[in-house]
Amino acid sequence: METSTTKPKITNSTSEGIDGISSLSDDILHNILSSLYIFDVFQLSVLSKRWRYIWTTMPYLHLDLNLFYSERINQRCDLAMVVKFRDFINWVLICQRANKLVCFLLCCNNIFDKVVILRWIHAITRQNVQQVVLEFSLGEPFELPYCLVNCESLQVLKLHMSGGILKLPNHLGFRQLKLLHLEQVQLSNEHFTSWLISKCGFLETLILEDCGVEGMRLLDIASTSFMSVTLVDGISNVESYGNCEIKISCPSLKFFKYSGPVPKDIVVENLFSIEVVCINLIDRGSTEERGIMLHNMIKEVHHSISDLELLKIKTPFSCFFVVVGFVPVSFYKLKSLKLEVVIHEESMQVMILLLKYSPNLEVLKLWSDENVDWYMNWQLLDLDESIVCLESHLKSIHLTGFKGDEDEIELVRFFLMNARVLEKLMIFWEGDTYNSEEASEEVLKLPRTVVTLLDAKPGPRTLNWYNRYSK
Repeated sequence: METSTTKPKITNSTSEGIDGISSLSDDILHNILSSLYIFDVFQLSVLSKRWRYIWTTMPYLHLDLNLFYSERINQRCDLAMVVKFRDFINWVLICQRANKLVCFLLCCNNIFDKVVILRWIHAITRQNVQQVVLEFSLGEPFELPYCLVNCESLQVLKLHMSGGILKLPNHLGFRQLKLLHLEQVQLSNEHFTSWLISKCGFLETLILEDCGVEGMRLLDIASTSFMSVTLVDGISNVESYGNCEIKISCPSLKFFKYSGPVPKDIVVENLFSIEVVCINLIDRGSTEERGIMLHNMIKEVHHSISDLELLKIKTPFSCFFVVVGFVPVSFYKLKSLKLEVVIHEESMQVMILLLKYSPNLEVLKLWSDENVDWYMNWQLLDLDESIVCLESHLKSIHLTGFKGDEDEIELVRFFLMNARVLEKLMIFWEGDTYNSEEASEEVLKLPRTVVTLLDAKPGPRTLNWYNRYSK
């Protein structure tokens, strides 16, 4: 039998000169290219006829000039470069043939003036834009234009103004807006939130980060549609927050985070749907004042709460004795608790109090920021009375930032001895601690087989403000 030496013919798209990516539909190609700068998408037009006009139908226009310039161009942005950027963006918007824009992202710091920015906003609202992300610095007050406020397709608005003043328009609008993220925006209008709520009947998520409240006596957030409210501020607005009262009344709210200076007062009420609460009070005032404020915030939500997070409390732990000791609050529906702790006698006693008043707790997550020397004997191993959650409910414990110190090993030993139904205890090592054979061996000597050691390194934090709260 004669053996054929003819090689089988390979018939695929590559051998015929057509690559697999180019054969994809426009929708799939758009999705693949959505994270690229529009400058890069435009350059792809030289690859083939199929790619020649793909940039004109892109529903994602990524124009982060701040990041693009820092990554690609090693020279100072002079007037000539500004003109080139402006002309290119004008050309892209004029040539756009997409039926709708999913996202228009423009970050330009102080490169362009208000007239240019308003012209581009007007252009994108005529293309049924759904998400608008703007970062600019004008050095003068900025009023949201009529075309943007009344854009029927707009669902997401993220605005970063580098401390600029935002003026509120008088006309109605934002009929379909679901997410509003303001960062470094000066909120000088006393009626900001009442205007916002009256205009945005479908708004579900409100994020205010590093927004000045000078001149505001009340930040009143009351809405039946809000499902998530995030208020974050650093130390730059400590005094202004000290003169401002914050009131939260949102029956549909599931997530509430406050991380910032201690305000004049915080009133939370009607949080019937709340699931997650994150609290971080920056040091200001006495320990007792901060403790009472924490207690007042927590007691209003404990009846309906199912998942509570107390993250990065930067006040002395003695203030927690006010929260859980001075006027006890029982969290009967609490299933998950996350605490930032310093491993010492005082904070551990506070943790025990929280466990005591959370009888149905199933998940406990402790993040150890730093440890201190011990000045007294640790008395946690001999509990004066039984703790219900340890006896019958606590199934999972996560310890993050574990360094293998003696006091941390004592904490692990405490949980292994007292958590009767514990199924999983996960230890996330801090830095290079995982390489310490001595610490690992010490932990593995402990009884029970539920301990898992992980060398967990935190993921990279995004440098882009507009992606910080993206799911």
